[in-house]
Amino acid sequence: MPQPARFALRPVALAMTATLLCLGPLNAYSAPERSRQEASRSYSISAGSLVSVLNSFAEQSGIFIAGHNNLAAGKTSPGLNGNYTPANGLQRLLQGSGLQALPQGNKGYVLELAPANTGALELGATTISGQGLGATTEDTHAYTTGSMSSATGLPLSVRETPQSVTVITRQQMDDQGSNNIADTLRRAPGVSVQNYDSERWEFSSRGLPITNFQYDGVNSTYDGVYDYGTTSTDMAAYDHLEIIKGSSGLLTGSGDPSATVNLIRKKPTKDFQASVTGTVGSWDNYRTEGDISGPLTESGNLRGRFVGVYQDRQSYLDHYQNTKDIAYGILEADLTPDTLLTFGIDQQDTRSRGASWTGFPMYFSNGARTNFSRSFNPAADWSRRDFQNQTIFASVQQQLANDWSLKVSLDRKRSQHDTLLASASGGNPDQATGDGMYMFMGKYKGDQAQSTLDINLNGPFSLFGREHELIMGFMATRSKQDIPVYGSIYPAVGGSIYDWRGEYAKPDIPRSGQNDIVQRQTGAYLATRLKPTDDLSVILGARVSNFSGTDSTDFYDPTKADNHTTYRQSGVVTPYAGIVYDLNGTWSVYTSYTKIYAPQSSKDANGKLLDPVEGDTYEAGLKAAFFDGRLNASFAAFRIEQDNVAQYVSGFETDSIYRPIAGATTQGFEVELAGEVLDGWNVSAGYTYQHTRDANDDYVYSSVLQTTTPQQVVRLFNAYRLPGALENLTLGAGVNWQSEFFGNVFQPDPADTVNFGHNARITQDSYYLVDLMARYRFSEHLSTTLNVKNLFDKKYYTGLGNFGTGFYGEPRSLQLATKWDF
Repeated sequence: MPQPARFALRPVALAMTATLLCLGPLNAYSAPERSRQEASRSYSISAGSLVSVLNSFAEQSGIFIAGHNNLAAGKTSPGLNGNYTPANGLQRLLQGSGLQALPQGNKGYVLELAPANTGALELGATTISGQGLGATTEDTHAYTTGSMSSATGLPLSVRETPQSVTVITRQQMDDQGSNNIADTLRRAPGVSVQNYDSERWEFSSRGLPITNFQYDGVNSTYDGVYDYGTTSTDMAAYDHLEIIKGSSGLLTGSGDPSATVNLIRKKPTKDFQASVTGTVGSWDNYRTEGDISGPLTESGNLRGRFVGVYQDRQSYLDHYQNTKDIAYGILEADLTPDTLLTFGIDQQDTRSRGASWTGFPMYFSNGARTNFSRSFNPAADWSRRDFQNQTIFASVQQQLANDWSLKVSLDRKRSQHDTLLASASGGNPDQATGDGMYMFMGKYKGDQAQSTLDINLNGPFSLFGREHELIMGFMATRSKQDIPVYGSIYPAVGGSIYDWRGEYAKPDIPRSGQNDIVQRQTGAYLATRLKPTDDLSVILGARVSNFSGTDSTDFYDPTKADNHTTYRQSGVVTPYAGIVYDLNGTWSVYTSYTKIYAPQSSKDANGKLLDPVEGDTYEAGLKAAFFDGRLNASFAAFRIEQDNVAQYVSGFETDSIYRPIAGATTQGFEVELAGEVLDGWNVSAGYTYQHTRDANDDYVYSSVLQTTTPQQVVRLFNAYRLPGALENLTLGAGVNWQSEFFGNVFQPDPADTVNFGHNARITQDSYYLVDLMARYRFSEHLSTTLNVKNLFDKKYYTGLGNFGTGFYGEPRSLQLATKWDF
């Protein structure tokens, strides 16, 4: 193997050593604490009367509660979701009830009135810090979650999910200073990020692009060319995100077997809370964020939350500016004790000036490599990409008898983009004079409306004397894109690229036609979690989907042929199977088989649509949950098999030509550790190795960027709240390392009078980036966080091959955020 591969072993060893060091202190905890940890399990108990909730908890946990019927009569409980020991589960169930449960031995508890001075449950059992984990991560100070349903629709803990899972919590985003999805994912274990240009990113996992994005479990149509702002989503409105690695066709239907990113929105809180955050950063980055939440009625049966953001920033790129407005509002209403109505609006608008369309040329006309500065911006100063995204969502959740629940959700998302682009990115300049470049110029608009209906029914059932879980549902999505066709022009720059300052006259690009794209998908799914024994879980599921779509382009020029394509697939079956076996109260082994299926709009040289991509994922691994699930560790080995993967051949944007790749295979393994190792010490660490090749053992290049993805990725971040007199200070540090990746770029050759050159492979060597963080809490209300990103100011490519150009990653930056909590 080439020399750089040997150096790649050093970060791997560092990552593994960090994992072992993190696991080492676990033995320092006392035997009683370990015994409490061994008794933890996952619960999903719906809200209801305190008597019925306690009965359900006692049955599932195997404990006995004496004296609770009389004392609990007339009281209600919010239920329980997440991973708990019996002691901590009771503590959560009885919170605010004025009752406490005293342990009696032999799994027995006696319910009594709590002491008047506390009004709270006292058991003598503690977690490491923060509140117990559930499906919400806010205010838990945790780097993991207690319950999630992104993989199967069933509420499971990370350990109970038979797939590799990464969770990025609200606390981790705040610690890392991540305000947008690109910043969040570029620091997520197992994920790599590359740039198309200044406004668009490609996220990859296990060597494959991520195209599956969900919002509270609702699928969103992703367009990698027009983007519609998906890859610039602001994270202010989200509690956390869940990344399910591998195929996820059971719930998503179509997509790629890379990963599914599910963004979980913030919810209204039962108690009043509010905060204002002001942020300043490098390159005149100014941001203001407000968040207010709480009950809107005296009884608390109506709750609301509003999040607002305004940001104005420039960039390390010359003559670039971006502004964004975010408004998010959500209401929850308890129509009855068993009926929850949710309604919300999420509006995100971004505007960019000096927005580039691709990057800078990689070669001079004589075949020598260029060396532009990182601040060089090929865009005209007026070049723009404007995105408007509005989502209106509503749901009704009805608690039924015997802990069953029915939920009906409806989402309506409208996304608009308005772009007028100009980039001095075309051609290859003369090395001496800088002459010979031409402009990529184009006008593009799009209006996409997507409606999604999701109905699901889930709950427990008894079979052969044991309790199991079942979910069944139906999902229907319709997406329509209204795209006026304007096209592109390629005029000469008209001077030396060395003198480029972004000044260029705006073009008049007339409208030339209309493009309409309609996509429909329906799917019925069923999944069950069977418990043949206390230690064994078998998850089986299947989805039956129907896909249809039309892509019609009508040109005003009668000499230009219109283009109309359609596709339809019916009765596509997507199976799901997983097995989890608990070795003890901490460790589990698992294996799973998942599948996904994706119709595609890419066309071959004859203008024919490529056959759908089909992906199968085989995975097996080991998981562990420590300290009631506040620390999760995992090891996974995986293999992904794909057919009909589109690989770019030639052309521009929607006129590009692709060829299908048969037998593309990815195999590898990943190790991850996430959560609280010691009191106040949070860790997120991961190492991923993947090997992606086609049937001929050749590299598989991305369809747009014309790059491979790094074979190895290391992500490590620590945040530690100091003890004693320095308890108000939290320090953090992170390392992000990835191995080399390659790009295909045309290299001119003056001696070649026939082809004038050839495709050359450019290598971005392995590199690491170091981040630092420090937070000081001046009082219970005021805190300030400083983030330093790319501490050593590494210079590296984060995009290669997009129309033969390159794009640099962000230099060192500083960000200071001050937050006031009311």
